[in-house]
Amino acid sequence: MQEVGETGAGAVLLRRAAAGDQRAWQELVDCNASVVWGVSRAFTTSTADAEDVCQATWLLLAENLDRLRDPGSLSAWLVTTARRESLRLHRARKRESPVGLDSEALAVAEHAEDPEHKVLRDLTSSRLAQSFAELPQRCQQLLRVLAVAPEASYAQVSEVLGWPRGTIGPKKSRCLAELRRRMLAADVPEEVAG
Repeated sequence: MQEVGETGAGAVLLRRAAAGDQRAWQELVDCNASVVWGVSRAFTTSTADAEDVCQATWLLLAENLDRLRDPGSLSAWLVTTARRESLRLHRARKRESPVGLDSEALAVAEHAEDPEHKVLRDLTSSRLAQSFAELPQRCQQLLRVLAVAPEASYAQVSEVLGWPRGTIGPKKSRCLAELRRRMLAADVPEEVAG
């Protein structure tokens, strides 16, 4: 996948988008969507929050297309903006305190399945979530980015997380091994733990 900012064509694409060219805008979004989504998902706790961050990031880009000083750094600008929007949303969520809402009443009804499979699925999901939550924060961020943007290159993941590119592969292996170890320790069957 080629990012917009990697060639001189990126500057032309930005100018066309700023002039109102919808095809250029769509190409900008297509080229950078996985990066924005990866950052959003890595720094938020829910899909809905990540979607909000993505929308805010693209809106800010649309509002600032003509103000970008260095079109070659569009990807970095998007990463920084998505990270800042994630942190802004996180601070806003901490201030919220809904009263009288039962989160189970708001949940979407699940498809009917037999009780045995539901119990096993719920048990495995809760143990996976618990094992994942016990991982160090850096592992959680890396695995989230890789899960939501599996096609992203290590260079893109490196840019999103601000880590050296050469550390992504080894860190991924260590994090997955640690997650597997924690799941096995939680008595998750080995075929489920991977």
